[in-house]
Amino acid sequence: MVENRTLVVGFVGLGMMGTPMSRNLAGAGFDLRVHDADPERTRTVAAELGVAAVLDPADLAACDVLVTMLPTSAIVRSVFLDDGALAIPLREGTVIVDMSSSDPAETVETGRALAAFGVRLVDAPVSGGVPRAAEGTLAIMMGADDEEAAALAERVVEPMSRSVYRTGALGTGDAMKALNNFVAGAAFAATSEALIAGRQFGLDPQLMVDILNDSTGQSFSSTHVFGPHVVEERYASGFALPLITKDIRIARELQRGLGRDAPVCEAVTAAFGEALDALGGVDHTEAYRHWSGESR
Repeated sequence: MVENRTLVVGFVGLGMMGTPMSRNLAGAGFDLRVHDADPERTRTVAAELGVAAVLDPADLAACDVLVTMLPTSAIVRSVFLDDGALAIPLREGTVIVDMSSSDPAETVETGRALAAFGVRLVDAPVSGGVPRAAEGTLAIMMGADDEEAAALAERVVEPMSRSVYRTGALGTGDAMKALNNFVAGAAFAATSEALIAGRQFGLDPQLMVDILNDSTGQSFSSTHVFGPHVVEERYASGFALPLITKDIRIARELQRGLGRDAPVCEAVTAAFGEALDALGGVDHTEAYRHWSGESR
């Protein structure tokens, strides 16, 4: 097997998740090149990690594997495709590992377009948030049509992950991520609703969180989010309201496309959409303030 240091890996998207993820790749010894739409961020992260800064996207063509961590699947597509042609002169056999929370249908479409040029796309979205990105313990959901590409992708993502789940064909990883975030959003909305009612009835919010976490109402949100970010009012979980709303909407469209009646998903989508319209690009935990009336 080729050693890590001889495998040229590009990382595109150096935001709150992308920066710690790229740090773990650098620590694994890959020949890493980093790029962000913000040139100053590119230079800063590259200097911090001691890796190459790629300011011109065309220079990513030198990479064997390209990892993307971007806001939407439309942005992912725009990085690599322009009017049906390659936006970057990628070599045949290049593997793109999209770790963004992308739309599964758009991922499949982008994969087909890239395949015409011999470029292989793997979807590998993540769960775990900024803390687990920093620890290198993310859960990764990987979909791929090409086994060789999937094996190479798994080798590259391994330093960022605690577990890699092979979900099936291209797009299934993105579908799983959207459905996961719908479930997480539903838990956050339900817990918010319970805390708002409990406070109005005279219950102490922290006591409620403690009891939920020792009872059947426990969830990731009650365990890791509500104490510091709602009860203590930090509202700084690192997961933006526009992003979770986007993911929940993807889950809704997935279910609609399957002809399913999904009343819970519809309700959760509406609740987050209403909060987003009112609050804009804040941390997703601030949706609690909107639902409780505190932000009005």
